[in-house]
Amino acid sequence: MKDFDNIMDVWKQQKEVKIPEAGAIIQKAKKERNSFTNKIILQATILLLTVVVLIWVGTAINFKMITTYIGLGLMFLCVFGFSMIRLYQMSKIKKIDFTQKPSLTLIELEKTYKFQQFVSNKVGLMYFILLNLAFVFYFIEVMQPMSLQLKSIVITAYISWMLFAYFYLGKKEKKKENERIQKMIDSIKEMEANYEK
Repeated sequence: MKDFDNIMDVWKQQKEVKIPEAGAIIQKAKKERNSFTNKIILQATILLLTVVVLIWVGTAINFKMITTYIGLGLMFLCVFGFSMIRLYQMSKIKKIDFTQKPSLTLIELEKTYKFQQFVSNKVGLMYFILLNLAFVFYFIEVMQPMSLQLKSIVITAYISWMLFAYFYLGKKEKKKENERIQKMIDSIKEMEANYEK
């Protein structure tokens, strides 16, 4: 009987482990999803407005060289294509059902994370290269009447901005997006660990 009392004492000394409420975990994941999709909507809206401006520039200004139109066309394709990829990405994220079995949600989130990595690394790099190539074509005519000094200033400012945008702002944004998806994955893993045992 003494052994039983010892076991009872040990049992009473154990701290009660509180399992987080499933609703709270789902809300946390949904909040991250909404934050992520709202950011994509804003980004896609700005990009699509840029498409409208590119069309306006191409039709309102009578450029003399075909290279300028090639540059504008490449810009249009880059911006429009990237907008469509981001909207596709947003629609896939919006369709994730956080109320289904956590293991199924986790599979969807991990697919989303892989696609996000592809967009960030491969598509983002292609976008950067093609957009800059487009500007090379565009600048041929636009910079022709400029003095050598002004051309140097514009090219230096442009290259500096693009390098800053890609290597600093782009990496920072990529990290934020990855963290948001990772938070959703972690929330679902927490729910899976607590409720699917």
